[in-house]
Amino acid sequence: MDPLDVISNLDKVIPYYQPIYGADTQSCVGIEVVGRMNLDNIHSLEFFFSNDLVPDDYLLEVDNHILIQSLEEAVRSNFKGSIFINRHPSALLTDDPESLLSIFHAYEAKGIKLSNIVIILQHQLFYGFEKELKNLITYYQTYGIKFAINSVNDKLINLEKLRYLSPDIIKIDFKMVQQLHTSSFQDLLHSVIYVARKIGASMYYDGIIDSLQLRNAWKNGGRFYQGAYLCTPQPTIKKLNQESEQLKTDIVKYIRGEKSKLIALRDMTNLIHQRIEVAINKYQINSDLDAFLLKISSELNSFCFRMYICDEDGFQQSSNLFKLYGEQWELQQKYRGRNWSWRPYFLETILKMQSNDHGILSDMYRDIETGEKIRTFSYPLENGSYIYIDLSYDFLFKHNELLF
Repeated sequence: MDPLDVISNLDKVIPYYQPIYGADTQSCVGIEVVGRMNLDNIHSLEFFFSNDLVPDDYLLEVDNHILIQSLEEAVRSNFKGSIFINRHPSALLTDDPESLLSIFHAYEAKGIKLSNIVIILQHQLFYGFEKELKNLITYYQTYGIKFAINSVNDKLINLEKLRYLSPDIIKIDFKMVQQLHTSSFQDLLHSVIYVARKIGASMYYDGIIDSLQLRNAWKNGGRFYQGAYLCTPQPTIKKLNQESEQLKTDIVKYIRGEKSKLIALRDMTNLIHQRIEVAINKYQINSDLDAFLLKISSELNSFCFRMYICDEDGFQQSSNLFKLYGEQWELQQKYRGRNWSWRPYFLETILKMQSNDHGILSDMYRDIETGEKIRTFSYPLENGSYIYIDLSYDFLFKHNELLF
């Protein structure tokens, strides 16, 4: 189908509605309006809106045709949730802002609140026009209109530009990231979530096709969920599933599973703490910290591969005690005197140990020297210093609760 076919058959262009469910209510809190063409069959208009050769005035004409129909449907259905509409950034910039506002104001009198309007933008379509778009977004936001930016697809988002535009909602489309390696997607996702927290944006996950993706969305701060797993687009708002029993059931399952993991992690952390405490209390700490490490190594050999002692400012007071193979340990004196305060959360962990007088288990991270994924257990010593014990990946692998 050619884009001209869409313009010449505008009377066949209709909106479909896909529900957006809220994590807090597990019910429909909004709808995304998607364009369809009703010929012999129902056809998606994605090819039309993603075609860079389609003139802006064509995009606007079709967009407004779909918008007016969807607002009429929302009025007829007495829909009180949010209405998410897709807008091409180029067409939005070339249009007179008052033109779109006049449409919204006309339906505001019919009960559609401007604060319930959300405009979705595709991030890769506005490169080079960020300043103009930022001004336009700010102008619309003064009326209470919200903006969502679809932040991940085959071209990865520039996080600085995302932060600069400061949308109200950041959208992650699972359909667009299937080609990314799982670990790459997770790393990217963590970066986007970090930006979202800094700018106060909600996370909105689309394209959810199974329970695994829904769990990923839930675990990664998702406030809004959408996709065929929950409900497919419908021709009328009345046909939408307002309540999602699937979402309610799955979220309860995720909560129970996550609590079980956290309890197992807590129990294992306490067990490691007790073993370290017993080993440390068995020997007297003196000025020869290397000798002290060698003494306790036999007690901790089964689960760690490196130990060292630092003061509260992060300066290493001992050598590294590093396991070569089997039960053989080596003192690496070159590390004495180095400072580790630059490491993420290092000083924060020190302060927590000072407050709680209890050992702390780090998150999983990749060790700079060995390249292995490890965790570090930090423990406060009586002399005001702190011992750091790196847990081996083999040990972590044997205890699944430590691998997340």
